[in-house]
Amino acid sequence: MLFPLMSLAPLAPAAAADVAAPTEAEIAKAKATLIPKLRLGDDSGYIEVYGQINKGLLIFDDGGSTLGYGPVDNGNSSTRAGARIYGVVNDTWAMGGNLEWEWTPYSTNSVNQLNRGDFDWDTNLLRKAELYLESKTYGKLWLGQGSMASDSSAEVDLSGTTVVGYALVSDMAGGPFFRFSDGTLTSVKVKDAFTDFDGLGRKLRVRYDTPQIAGFTVSSSVGTQVVPDQTHETVWDLAARYDKTIDDFKISAAIAYSEPADDQSLYDGSVSILHQPSGLSLTVAAAYSDEDVVDGSYGYFKLGYQTNIFEAGKTAFSVDAYFGEDIDAAGSTSQSFGAQLVQNLDYYQTELYLGLRQYAYEEPAVDIDKSYAVLAGARLKF
Repeated sequence: MLFPLMSLAPLAPAAAADVAAPTEAEIAKAKATLIPKLRLGDDSGYIEVYGQINKGLLIFDDGGSTLGYGPVDNGNSSTRAGARIYGVVNDTWAMGGNLEWEWTPYSTNSVNQLNRGDFDWDTNLLRKAELYLESKTYGKLWLGQGSMASDSSAEVDLSGTTVVGYALVSDMAGGPFFRFSDGTLTSVKVKDAFTDFDGLGRKLRVRYDTPQIAGFTVSSSVGTQVVPDQTHETVWDLAARYDKTIDDFKISAAIAYSEPADDQSLYDGSVSILHQPSGLSLTVAAAYSDEDVVDGSYGYFKLGYQTNIFEAGKTAFSVDAYFGEDIDAAGSTSQSFGAQLVQNLDYYQTELYLGLRQYAYEEPAVDIDKSYAVLAGARLKF
């Protein structure tokens, strides 16, 4: 019956076609948000203020006690605010800048069994203070505090659930201590045993990105840490990225080499593939840290699914697994399994999220209990 029906399609009244096509008003309504874009200017030159608030409730079971922490700042994506400037110089060049702070007085990466309820209201961090000059022909040159070339190279993820879970699995509950099987606390925090070795992070640096060619971009940077503490050590890195849609598949990937210290070389990378019609995605990340004392490594795997259950916005589900060796100590193993759920509320610019995770850390000849974490909350962007 399909082909006869298709053959009748050209005979349908024009009014039916008009109804099927969205009007400009309908398109504008679909894009409407609770907080309009805070921008002065147009696409050729503007000043823009932006930010996000990300708060939740963390429940952590270390095998000996179950404690709740709230309202916590979600370490996966901190509460922050910033301002951007942008301007077209001529047909070839444009320039811009970015200033951004974060404020995390009670973060999932700092709360633990010994400081429960201890809010540090003075905790804030300058994330970005940078300027850039860019050209589609010659690439992009950055100067100031911001992402090194290798930043986020281990964290490419198209699952739609990164607000509550991604390769750095400790961000969900990095502050609490593990507990020995005899009931006493260890000196090892979750964030000590789980890392994604994600390059050099943000530094005061000079960085250059090549123009994108067939989806590929190569970047390099040199800089030094000044925030939160000055190290007086110069570091450098090199990274390559790929972003392209091929037929129904959106593909993003990154690989990087960096030297965080004189005695350490770091190799990391990640790839994420999204099949857009079905909403299914696969994400893989891995890294190897070559150090004089002990070499660390891990592998991370994630399966995701995105669908439109509610008119309010997309729903995303995912499950993941992390396997690490020699992260905190020689001979240690770090394993984590998690599940994530994110419901987007497009008009309200909000994501509601729920994450469940198990952490297992082992050292030779030591019995340490497994830990379990639940994180639920909301992220509002403006």
